[in-house]
Amino acid sequence: MINSKLQTDARARGSALEKALVVLDAVVENDRSISLAELTEKIDMPKQSIHRVLQSLEASKLIIRAISKDRYLVGPALTDLSARALRANNSRIPLKSVLADLVSRTGETCNVGILDQSEVVYIERLEGSFPLRLQLDVGSRVPFHCTAIGKLLVAHQHKNIRTRLLRVSTLAQFTAQTQTSVNALEQDFAGIRSRGYSYNNQEYVDGLTALAVPLTNSAGKISAGLAIHGPASRLDQETALTFLPLLKEKAEQIQTMWSENAA
Repeated sequence: MINSKLQTDARARGSALEKALVVLDAVVENDRSISLAELTEKIDMPKQSIHRVLQSLEASKLIIRAISKDRYLVGPALTDLSARALRANNSRIPLKSVLADLVSRTGETCNVGILDQSEVVYIERLEGSFPLRLQLDVGSRVPFHCTAIGKLLVAHQHKNIRTRLLRVSTLAQFTAQTQTSVNALEQDFAGIRSRGYSYNNQEYVDGLTALAVPLTNSAGKISAGLAIHGPASRLDQETALTFLPLLKEKAEQIQTMWSENAA
């Protein structure tokens, strides 16, 4: 739902910033790309004003054009800003303590990531206790099409957004298990939506597997993913799924923290 207070403030004061916030709010709130005509219906603002704001936001890469050219999506600059905002929020809430408990109970590396175009950005991460593990830092980026969080988050995007990602992204072959076929990935995405979790079977790094579940924001939308990963010798699919209830429990804790922090 469009933020009514933003619209009221924009009408009352009419500042460029407040108008931009209203338009951004409408783009972010929509679960697919949105057109100028649709924005005009949603926002109490002249069409010409909305168009000028869109041009400014596009120039700043806060939004981008969809494949159809007359529709708009969240841009990389806004995604980056969101990631940094989440990292800043995490300094005020005990996210690391949740991950620490998850690590202690699974022994495996745990991370939280968000989608930034065709990549997943880790916004928080805690290494497992086993000596054999993949070392990555907070802020590291990994491809969406061959990672558990990436596949999870793309699977839950609107079809138009998935289509755009699959068309413009380089679906590189990292291992023999990497899916580079659009049809195969769409089948995988359908399975992920049905199951409610994503499993990565050595698709990015040979010998590395991962299990991911969604994290929703205060508006109830999937905005991030929580995952554990480890060597296939320890974390085959059967073993990974024994941790699924625990992973969902920790996801609920994180979502509650985020919701309380946003209140």
